[in-house]
Amino acid sequence: MKIYYCFIIVLQIFSSVRSEKNVANNTLVLAHVIFRHGDGTPSQSALYKSNKFYNESFYDPYGYGQLTNKGKLKEYNLGVTLRKRYATFLNSSWNVKVCEAWSTDYDRTKMSLSLVLGGLFPAEDPLLWNPEVPWQPIPYNYLPVAQDKELSSWACPTTLPLIYSDAANMEKLKSYDGLINTLRDNTGEDVDYISALDLFLGMYIQKEMGFPLDNWTSTIFPEPFKSYFVDFYYIETSTKELKTVLAGYILKKIITNSLNKINGSLVPPERKIFLYSGHEVNAATVITSLNLYNLVDFPTYASYLIFEVHNIDGIYGIMIYYEDNTSDTPHALTLPGCKTFCPLEDFIKLTQDIIPTSDVECYGNQTKVDKNTPTG
Repeated sequence: MKIYYCFIIVLQIFSSVRSEKNVANNTLVLAHVIFRHGDGTPSQSALYKSNKFYNESFYDPYGYGQLTNKGKLKEYNLGVTLRKRYATFLNSSWNVKVCEAWSTDYDRTKMSLSLVLGGLFPAEDPLLWNPEVPWQPIPYNYLPVAQDKELSSWACPTTLPLIYSDAANMEKLKSYDGLINTLRDNTGEDVDYISALDLFLGMYIQKEMGFPLDNWTSTIFPEPFKSYFVDFYYIETSTKELKTVLAGYILKKIITNSLNKINGSLVPPERKIFLYSGHEVNAATVITSLNLYNLVDFPTYASYLIFEVHNIDGIYGIMIYYEDNTSDTPHALTLPGCKTFCPLEDFIKLTQDIIPTSDVECYGNQTKVDKNTPTG
């Protein structure tokens, strides 16, 4: 495990922050927050080489796959939003025992986590090391993609074989062969079902940044390209085995840490919040695996999914919330077969079929990742 320290100077407190009601902190026991990184530049793999805006100089001063200033502000504001939500639950100042933070091994997710931590735990005495800088360096953790089952599960060696071995999945994928052929013919590259996902993200970001798309893209972008991108969430979580790989490991971590907190065996026992900085696929595959929400679009930048553990009238349970930047506050989601407040015992029973028992579900007989699925 690597500990990554990223020193970011926040020179002012931003005033344009979404309002957020304080939760019922008197019943709250533990919070798990999974969020997407902020707005960024396209990765190099998301841009086909014949694209007139392929060269990295177009994305100066950031470079490929980095957060823009807009994305930085959005992630910082997410931290402030979480501070407001958990105002009386968390300590007023940061403590290493209270918060455990994880990121995927990408610059944009690491930077996003640093910014969320900056908004969530602004520096104050006795940790205010510079009165002109209301920010403090906070450590967090990450694993290399090949070792990260929880947040980089889309890169598990078993994922693609499980997708391609399912007849229904192949039928669904082949329905998009016209899209794939258009991409191949016009980019001059050997585009497949997976690399196409990255190209969608590239086109989306390129347009968002104000760089015009090639004329031929109008026949596929945004539709049917966006539909394919969203459909892929359902394809990659279409079977019990795929759900186990794509969502099971992070759910197992959430359940295990929640039980340990309740039983008094969580180390350290003062832990109150877990943060997970990832990609749109992280929230999306959990949502589709648990059938929490009918996704018709991909999770937006800085969208977040919360699993809260509450103790209500002596019963420990899970409450799930999702915020996709369409409202001022996250909306509650209900796990099918349960209520909004789902007793932890029921939550475990309803999810037990997709909780992995070992590393085999991810790695199979391999020991390393052969190919990465694109992430946004």
